[in-house]
Amino acid sequence: MNNWPETVIRQYSGAERIMGVLDTFNQAVSIDDFTDQFITDVWDVLTAKSYGLDVWGKIVGIGRNIIAPIESDSFGFADGFTPFNDAPFFAGIQETTNVRLGDDAYRTLILCKAFSNISIATIPEFNRFLTMLFKGRGVAFCSNYKEMTMGIICAFELQPYEAAILQNYDVMPVPSGVRIEMHELVPPYFGFAEDACPFNDGTFYKG
Repeated sequence: MNNWPETVIRQYSGAERIMGVLDTFNQAVSIDDFTDQFITDVWDVLTAKSYGLDVWGKIVGIGRNIIAPIESDSFGFADGFTPFNDAPFFAGIQETTNVRLGDDAYRTLILCKAFSNISIATIPEFNRFLTMLFKGRGVAFCSNYKEMTMGIICAFELQPYEAAILQNYDVMPVPSGVRIEMHELVPPYFGFAEDACPFNDGTFYKG
């Protein structure tokens, strides 16, 4: 307890042995250090460590393991593929692996899931979600493609776990039955605009 010496009656306040015993006992039963550590390591999701994040994951309903695609360079005509002469043709088979997220990535996933739990699933809400998820990374927004389809456009390259989050319908704040299409606008592009690249130096830009 704090200020415990004030609770000792005056006739014993000068007894060093008694005061020493009481001080030792107070340190043994005090929960001040435990409380501070608990708040930092478990209670506050922004500073929580591994165990604390596992607790938060159970609270919001999302696990640490996700299914992420295996990175492999392929030539193709869609966004994110490698240009001519730099990679084999895309075989159409996307391999995946079970990935256990590190603390920082899992913290992001937990915050996204918590946001999704309270979201009303509108485009402004979705854009708030993307701003939170990719804070400081670049432009990211969603677009209504009609016909029960929503597009996510990111003007930067995504990490495999980030792409996996965007394709996880348990985490994304989307209306029921809406399909998600994801696009990465990663330069350089081949094209005929002033900022586009010539043959062999950029992928085809669609849309």
